[in-house]
Amino acid sequence: MAGVTEKFTLLVSDPPHKEPDLAAAAPHFGLTAAEVRMKANYPIPEIWLADTDAEKIDASIDSLRETGLSVRSIEGAALSAIPDQTIVKAFAFSDSTFTMTLEDNEVTLPFDEATVCVFCQPREAIGEESSRSASSPLSGLSARVSLAGLPGSTGRASMAGLQEPGGQSPHLDIYVSHDDKVVRYAVVQDKADFAGLGELQLPRAVDNMVMFVAEFEDRFKDGALDRRLMDMQPRSRAMVTQRTAHTGVRKGYSFATAALSQLLDSIDPAMKDMSQFELASRLAYLTSR
Repeated sequence: MAGVTEKFTLLVSDPPHKEPDLAAAAPHFGLTAAEVRMKANYPIPEIWLADTDAEKIDASIDSLRETGLSVRSIEGAALSAIPDQTIVKAFAFSDSTFTMTLEDNEVTLPFDEATVCVFCQPREAIGEESSRSASSPLSGLSARVSLAGLPGSTGRASMAGLQEPGGQSPHLDIYVSHDDKVVRYAVVQDKADFAGLGELQLPRAVDNMVMFVAEFEDRFKDGALDRRLMDMQPRSRAMVTQRTAHTGVRKGYSFATAALSQLLDSIDPAMKDMSQFELASRLAYLTSR
């Protein structure tokens, strides 16, 4: 933790939601049923409510679950405690282990390790490749991964390096917990050497990223792989005060609102300018573990 300042409890959405009673849920947000529908349709975990009174959040969770919404309680300190990415430069699969080459050492994980992984592939990254992917040897696999629901510098990547839409490379965040301490390794599409795929390696990085995720999931059968950040449409900070027919006015703690920035700053000043990809990965992990 960089420096937690206030002890907040967060009510976080944990999609997908199963046919919620939107009219019953609306008063909890001070929104209309139509506005709650938009929130419920958003496929990525996000902060919906926050309070320094944990009992209020617990009561709201009970009420919202009764309406059919899937929500979780997360301590603000837990969000702050998640470490920055440790970038994986190269990797190798053996018969029973997965070895990662980092900036200054190697880490080996057995395939029975209880990993929790989050795969993020921004929509713009998919769009850039889609017109060239129709004849790709991986087009079938890409479709399978997508339909299933399936983002640096060297060394440790800071939040500042993951700020705005554009330039955010698809990546797999690999969360491992030992002795109550969480470590996060990141295999990033434009930073990893995919030679570790061996005969499965393909000419294009986008195909290798998809192949790697599929291979990793197949090997770590006891692990959890969160695919909700697949096809993620990032929200630009520049649009905070803009309103369009598509976005409307951002409410609550949606990304790029002043309310979210203030909340994160109150929890830990180091999180104030956290990118949407960073926040989404942390929330996905905390709702999947």
